[in-house]
Order: sequence, then C-alpha cells, then structure tokens
Amino acid sequence: MTPNLNSLPLEARILGALEEPLAAGLYEQRNASMMQRWGRALKRYAESLAALPAATASLYPAGPLQMWNLNGAATALNYSNSLDVNGQLLRDKIAQRLRAGREQNIAHDLVGDLENMSRNPLAVRYCVGGNGYTHSILDYQRIVSDGLPEYGRRIDRGLAAAVDPGTRDFFAATQEAWAAVMLLLTKAAGACHAGTLRAALAAQAQRPPGTFYEALVLINFMFYIDGCDSIGALDRYLAPFYLRDLAASAITPAAAAELLAAFFTNCDANSGWHMILGGEGVAEEFTILCLRALNTRRPNSGLKITPATSAAVWEAAFDCLQRGSGNPAFYNDRVYREGAVAFAQIATADLPRIAFGGCTEFMIEGQSNIGSIDAGLNLLRILEGTIQAELDAVATYEQFLDCFKRDIKQQIEIMAAQLDLNQEYKAVYRPQLIRTLFIADCLDRALEYNHGGARYNGGVINVAGIANAANSLLAIQALFSGVLGINRAHLRAALANDFRGFAELRRQLLGLPKFGNNAPAVDVIAKEVVDFTFTEINRHRCRRAHGFLIPATILFVTYTGQGCDIDATPDGRQAGSAIADSCGPMQGTDIDGPTSMLTSTAQLPQQQGLGTMILNLRVHAGMLTVPALRQKLQSLLLSYFEMGGMQVQLTVLDAAQLQDALQHPELHENLIVRIGGYTEYFNRLDDQLKSEVLKRTEYL
Repeated sequence: MTPNLNSLPLEARILGALEEPLAAGLYEQRNASMMQRWGRALKRYAESLAALPAATASLYPAGPLQMWNLNGAATALNYSNSLDVNGQLLRDKIAQRLRAGREQNIAHDLVGDLENMSRNPLAVRYCVGGNGYTHSILDYQRIVSDGLPEYGRRIDRGLAAAVDPGTRDFFAATQEAWAAVMLLLTKAAGACHAGTLRAALAAQAQRPPGTFYEALVLINFMFYIDGCDSIGALDRYLAPFYLRDLAASAITPAAAAELLAAFFTNCDANSGWHMILGGEGVAEEFTILCLRALNTRRPNSGLKITPATSAAVWEAAFDCLQRGSGNPAFYNDRVYREGAVAFAQIATADLPRIAFGGCTEFMIEGQSNIGSIDAGLNLLRILEGTIQAELDAVATYEQFLDCFKRDIKQQIEIMAAQLDLNQEYKAVYRPQLIRTLFIADCLDRALEYNHGGARYNGGVINVAGIANAANSLLAIQALFSGVLGINRAHLRAALANDFRGFAELRRQLLGLPKFGNNAPAVDVIAKEVVDFTFTEINRHRCRRAHGFLIPATILFVTYTGQGCDIDATPDGRQAGSAIADSCGPMQGTDIDGPTSMLTSTAQLPQQQGLGTMILNLRVHAGMLTVPALRQKLQSLLLSYFEMGGMQVQLTVLDAAQLQDALQHPELHENLIVRIGGYTEYFNRLDDQLKSEVLKRTEYL
C-alpha cells in the first residue's frame, strides 16, 4: 500500500512530487541499511504502477519495454549498475515543479547524492570494452523447477530463523524485493485478456510451471524482471518441459518453435544479451528446435561443441547462419571446462552450467557474479608509453621488452586497485536485490549479491591490442638488430609525424611478418607477451569474496575507439586508426589463408583467457550453400578447437554485399554482422567500424 506522503521524510516527499517512485523509496527510511532502502525502493516502484501496457502477443511482457522504468522516470533499476540516474531530467523536473528556495536546494542535493551512488571510480584508460559492468544470468533452472512462491517461503524461513540484526535486515529487504516482483507479476496478468496467457501468468503466483508454455511464460517474465540481460542455457533448463509435453501430445514441434521465436523476438526488441545452446547432457532434439526458431540478431547466441556434437546439430547451426541471423558462434566446451577448473576453481558438478553473459563473457549460469567486463588494458597504449619513455634509454631489444613487461605489470596493479574500489562502491551503495533473490547461494548465505553472496565471484579483464603490440615489437626487434637499417631517432621521427615524409619506412614496416600468418618470428612474441599479461592478471584476486580475475579479448564495437588516442605505432598503423579486433590479426593482414591464421591464434594461451578469447572469421556466403563447403568449414573449426582454440564467430557475407550496404543502407536494414562478441545490424555501426568489417580477410 502506498504510504501517506505526509508521514514520509522530506527527501521522499520531494522525490515523490517529482514522480520518482524508486528514488523516493530509497529515501523513505532515513536510518535504514542500504539493503532495506533498496528493498523499499523496488516495492514502492511496483506499487506506483497503476497498470502495465496491454498485452497483444503470445508472451507478456512483449516488445521493447523497461520493466523497471515504465513511467519514464529519471531514476530506475539497472541490472549492471543497480541505479540509472538521468541527472539532467531530474534537474529539469526540479526547475518545473518545485518552489525556488529550500525545496529546490534540497532536491539538487539529492540529485548529487543519487549521481554519486551511481558513479564508477575506474579511470577511463582501464575502461576497455567495460566499465565495471556486471552481466549475469539468473538461476532459471531453479526458477522453473521451484516456482516463484518458493522463493517467498525461503525468505520467510530465513527471517524466522534469523538471530542477528544483519540477517534479519537481509531477509526483510529481500522480502520487500520479492513482494515487488510478485506485484509486477500480478499486474502483468492483469494486462492480459482472459485466456491462456493470463492464466499462465496468474498460475506463476501460485505454483511452479507445469507445461512448456507456462515455463516459457515464466522465463520471459523473469527476463524482463532482470532487465533483459542474458538467459544462459535455454535448451538445458527448458527441454524437460518440451519433451514431457511432446510425449503427452500436448505440444507440437511447430507450436513450440513459434513460441520460442516469439521469445527471441522479445530478446531482440530489447537488445537482450547471451544464450548458449548444446553441450554434454543436453537434448539435441530441443537444441535443434531452438536453432531453427532463431532468426533474430538477439539473443546473441552460441553453440557448445563437444566430440559428441552430431551432424544434425552442425547442420542446424549452419542453417541458422545461412538465414542471416549472425548466430550461433561456436565454443570449445573442452577448453572452457579445463580453464574453469584451472583458473576459476569451478567445481566439477557445476561445469555443465558454464555459460556466457553480455557479449560472451564467461560465467556460471545462476551461480556467479563475475564482473563482465569489469575493466581492461590496451597493450598498444601501454607500449606507446614504453616507447616514449624507454626506446632511447635501452641498449637492446631484450631490455626494451623487459621495460614493456614492467609497465604491463604496473598497469595491471593500478587497474586491480581501482577495480577493488569499484566493487567496494557497488557493495556499499548499490545492492542488487533481484540477483540476490535469484542467483545461488545468496539467500542460503544471507549475503547480498554485490557483497559476494553468489557461489562464484570474479571479474573479467579485457586485453586489447595483442596483434598490434606483437607486430610493433617485431618492428622494434628489427630496429635493434639492424634489419630496418635506421636508427632510433629516425623511427621516433616517423611516428611523431604519422609517417608523413616516411612513406618508404612505413612500407618497410608493413612488409614485416604480421601476426595471423603462422609466422614464428611474430607469433612467438605474441605468445610471450600474452602469457606474461594473462599470468599477471590471474595472479590478482578481486575484492568481492576474494574472487578470481580472468583475462578476455572481447572488443565488440570498441576496437576502433581504442585506437583513437594512440599515435602512429611501429607496426605501420597510423595515428588514431583502429586496433586489431579481439585476439585475431589486424584487419586485412592475415594473407596466408585461414589455416595459418587459426594456427597463429591457437598459439596464444586460450585456456588461460577464460573470460573468452573471441576470434572473428569472415567467410563467403557460398561456404554455406554447398554441403562439401559446409564440411570444409566444420573441419576448419574443429581443427582450431583441437589446437586449443576457444571460440569462433562467423560473419557469413561477401564483400560485394557489404559494399552495397555502404552505398544503399536502406536496402539492407536487416543485414547482420558479428562484431567482437555479439551480433549487430550493419547499419547501426559507425562508418569507421563498417570499414573495419570490410577489411577483414574473407575466406572461402
């Protein structure tokens, strides 16, 4: 029940007058813990909604919809940062609705307080493809097996058994958060016309789902409750409902595929994140059905490959790619399992839950809080600093390389310290009660998600510029050995002038061996630098539950921006231009064929890069039209995985189609490409990124 405004603290009254129910709830209990304040905030928001938008589809909610900001407020729950604050909108409301003087002064102080709560203390240089982000996956398997009412009973039992104030506070806060979810469920049912959808939603307030349709209705609802983040292994936790209904003739494959397609359309409408399919113990029949139903850009999808992956699954995956969705990417299940044990201490029983959030960051479905992407380093930016400070001071290449490694180590230490500050900030200011409710083992431990309540805690650290750094180091090695035939001052002058007046030297630098061509001279350098960097990252632990830090190479749309503040580099790259995409070669420099490119990349410590080492591979559309070429592509991917490769994602388009899309974007509105970890419409990319996609070597 909405409280009497006159009984509330002044801050809550002011924010209520500004029609900011979530923020008003945060200030309703001045002396309460942040957990209790957030529990009240979620409940007050849910109470403030008179009704949800009317349902018009087979699932509800549907279409683009922010469940935690249906009223267009300036403050809202955010799955990653907990609190979204539109400070300008708040200030505009203050100017329009509050009296000048005391009320406005207090309101402006509140805006500053809210903005401070949502702040991230990471320096920009460590925000490489991530800025303290936290994608995650709810424990959908337990949600559909236990049902939502059981969560309320678990909270009640915890509250009844609590003996210390902190535990009572925890369960009181989660009780209000659970009540908010259930109230939104009731209002969702009320938004539907009488019929199967309304009945299915209403049933979720009483019991676990009993049919495939009810399970998917609940999954869809919880997807919106979680802010449309990642959904994990949909085929693993939904298959039992499908197979049971199929055996009872309660559903047909066609009807199930239609419902799945409706859910995927909702994912796409909200730019929802990752889904993983396949793997050991998953019913391939249902995996294939999911692949056949997937015709959208999102969810950004992957397929686990094991020795037992059948020809039928491979064919369904290639069919899906041929339809133009950009999905799925391919994941080497063996490498992830081995890396999960070695570098994240994941228990054997939980290995089937390996899944991915956001672009493709490693996590354990329903059991983890792994910052993704928490922070990152650009090796080329660090190398630029080493060149400026040390190139003239050292006598040998080996001494220069030691200086570079020293700088990498120092930057990792600074980044890790700032990352700990950010995780502390989240724990103090931004409890995540939805994930505390629905991710193991937060309720069992009576410990909030951002305080380390999840079973597994860690952070993904992005590493950029691998190919550029390796190519540049080879050039510096050639400088010291005399191969280039120039002195250090000449190279520094060329870099300072962005190669203007040094065209011959640039041609010489571009002609040196490049990473991605199975060239030992440069591949050995790449491996040495990445081995060192990854080991230094693994050596650190994060603040949250003393969890692991794991490297990744996930550049999605950021590899163009990551080069904008870096001047010309010894690999021949010009100032401000893009860097290499993820762990692959610099765009257009892999000229020796796909086997050489994959061999070079497989030499990197892939298993250690557990966060995910993305490799983008562009193949001609013709590869999927002929069975023999499909078999050739499958063999190519499997050979990479046998060498230890971790992940491959394909863009299946020819250069002529991409060129035409540049000239006539209106004719290619549904053209989808793979960008460093996820699928995106080509027309949504900026011009520089489109150009970089075109530069990728095309294989047939």
